[in-house]
Amino acid sequence: MIFRISLLAAVVASLAFTPMVNYKHVEPPRVSPTMVEAAPDTLASTSSFYSFRHDLRKCASPRCGGFFVKLVNQTRTRCADKRLQPECYVANIDWGGQPEPDNDRDLLRGTMRKQGEFGLLRVTEIWKAASDNKPAGMFFRVRDRGIRCIAAPCPTHREAQLNSAVSRNIAGIDLSGAGAADNVLSEANAAMTATDGLLVSGNHSPVSGPAGRSQMLKATQFYVRVGKSTGSTGGVGQKPCKKTGCSGQVCSDQEVMTTCEYRTEYECYKKAACERQANGDCGFTQTPELVACLKGK
Repeated sequence: MIFRISLLAAVVASLAFTPMVNYKHVEPPRVSPTMVEAAPDTLASTSSFYSFRHDLRKCASPRCGGFFVKLVNQTRTRCADKRLQPECYVANIDWGGQPEPDNDRDLLRGTMRKQGEFGLLRVTEIWKAASDNKPAGMFFRVRDRGIRCIAAPCPTHREAQLNSAVSRNIAGIDLSGAGAADNVLSEANAAMTATDGLLVSGNHSPVSGPAGRSQMLKATQFYVRVGKSTGSTGGVGQKPCKKTGCSGQVCSDQEVMTTCEYRTEYECYKKAACERQANGDCGFTQTPELVACLKGK
């Protein structure tokens, strides 16, 4: 008993005279203002986006021969007669003075109303598909946030789900799955830095790294707004085209921020001509030398 008391006293004495360990004070991690989650995109900025297809039925117009339209990302669409249907028949589309698309792959933004017995879709925006690929996954408006990080994954882009109020920051976007030509990819990268952004259909893929975990968007198709140049000012006084982006892989008349992963095909753009194309936008001229170089990479 005496031995136990003596042992306890010795332990207490040793603790009393043990020098205090100097712990280093650690500041809580600082969050850059640019890394703070932005306010959700409003429904007004994402609503009224439709896919469409020609009505190929054989009967008298206007009962047949118009178009079937439906809201993207939605299982049902409210038609001109106020009924909810998988898709709506409209006898006519008012293109608003814009050229009618030559295929059913593009996306339309507009409003539906009743015209006589049938519906009418009045179009305010036309978004041209980048390729012949069939879209898969959800549809988003994507913008480049202009943020680049030392560690991955980095929330470089923001996506807003069309026809909803769901939006979030993502760790980049991969457009390669859309099967678009290189000059169209260049236009798309520039479009993501502009106000309208880029419309994208695709699926998410998890990414991880020193900065944690996130999601990136892998495109199956993307869409650029028709009649809305991503860089040109139009007419006299257009700014000159220049090579921009982290590796000079984008041709634009404004500075464009891109991610800095390197691909062998970027070597081909070093000698390529970056100039304004027939559609008025900046792009790499598809010379035989550039085409051959890209095929060899």
